[in-house]
Amino acid sequence: MSRRTPGYTLLELVVVMAVLAMATAISAPPSYRMIRTWQEATQVEDVLQQMEHLPGTVRASGTPLEGKANDGIPVIALPEGWSLRMTTPLRVLANGACSEARGVLATTQQSIDFRVLAPFCRVERL
Repeated sequence: MSRRTPGYTLLELVVVMAVLAMATAISAPPSYRMIRTWQEATQVEDVLQQMEHLPGTVRASGTPLEGKANDGIPVIALPEGWSLRMTTPLRVLANGACSEARGVLATTQQSIDFRVLAPFCRVERL
């Protein structure tokens, strides 16, 4: 009689690898979508924070800023493929005071309506 040595056979290892590969194939795509969604949410927050920091940017430059309707705001950096359109004009005076305004931030996945509250440029999603 032959004695079996302890351990796993090649067939058992192949079966385990196949099960792991199937589990990865099922769970990976939703995970990647979730990561992309988190990245976009972080980028949206970054853009909205840049808008809230406009008074400090304008005060530092000493030059008033006007974001015209149907136009973006040139001092705000947007990710590639995104657009920022003001539906009502946004004015930031040299002292940092803002006017009421509304706009739309269009990302690759969604469109976000927002308004800028006077006089401190607080951004509120609608």
